[in-house]
Amino acid sequence: MTNTKKPMGLTRRKMLSTTAGAVAASSLLAAPLYGAGKHKLRYIAFINRNTVWGKPYDFLAEEVARLSNGELEIEYAGGSDVIGGFDAPEAIANGVFDMSHSANSYFAGAVPASISLASGNASPKALHSAGVLDAYSDIVMQQRGVKVLGMPLTGVGYVFQVSGNPGELSYFKGKKIRSIPLYDPILESLGATPVTTSPAEAYTALERGTVHGLGWPDIGLLDFKFYEQAKFVMLPDFYQLRTVTLINPNSFNGLPEELQNVLTEASASADAIGNAWAKEKRAAEHAEMEGEGVEFISLSDDEGAQFRALTEEKLWDKVASLAPDDAARLKPLFDAAAAS
Repeated sequence: MTNTKKPMGLTRRKMLSTTAGAVAASSLLAAPLYGAGKHKLRYIAFINRNTVWGKPYDFLAEEVARLSNGELEIEYAGGSDVIGGFDAPEAIANGVFDMSHSANSYFAGAVPASISLASGNASPKALHSAGVLDAYSDIVMQQRGVKVLGMPLTGVGYVFQVSGNPGELSYFKGKKIRSIPLYDPILESLGATPVTTSPAEAYTALERGTVHGLGWPDIGLLDFKFYEQAKFVMLPDFYQLRTVTLINPNSFNGLPEELQNVLTEASASADAIGNAWAKEKRAAEHAEMEGEGVEFISLSDDEGAQFRALTEEKLWDKVASLAPDDAARLKPLFDAAAAS
């Protein structure tokens, strides 16, 4: 996941140097560079493309096309309409698809330490420098057999959006909240009952009263119109959104070395674009949600600090209980990133 020096790409000159005969050379000169030898990778997203979670595909595909001069294409193969978000990492590991944009918590069953990626609010640069991402990538490869290529969405936290006023943490006692493994220990400690649903089912669960709210990254809340059923968002936010781009290692290694370098560089560039975009998108969404009658309710300073401390404590307690060796390896690195 480190930046790689920009390669020159498979230039026309290099292609011609490997071609025997003047006739073959003249044929190549007349053909587009990205003709018969073009490489393609099939990409899936854990939620549908018409949501904010589809944007990383656009950023990555555009950067790959730009840097490869069209020799490498990232083809969008679908989102949760094709395969469930929880199943996407397995599909990549098995080679059904080549690449996926995935939420780290969605493959916590196979890689329990994956939820640790949400810890703290260190920048991507600090995570790289402290060795967090190298260690995390190594764990994912060992336990899931997939390569972590990038971190396409970062820079925003998570929030609880609920149907009642969450001015105090006691609000959650006895409530049912749509959850994923990342939020489960927090909700349980607050006296709430976590309920698992797919993202596509979350609105219906709110509408029917099956849940009283949901945990969600502080971006993309507008896509599902949760504001129609839940008019309150509790602040402060917590954790840090850090999604990942996964790639089947055989798909990556099957590319020519120069295209591997292109893909690595394009991923780093797309990640930086996604980070800036997510922050801008969050600000715009907050303004629009307020226009729809959503209230952003802040806990008192004391309860806010208590809440954030609780989230970190429960996160690492969960990782330590499920994957003690991984927790012992990762926690000092996250602490170093946070202190940098």
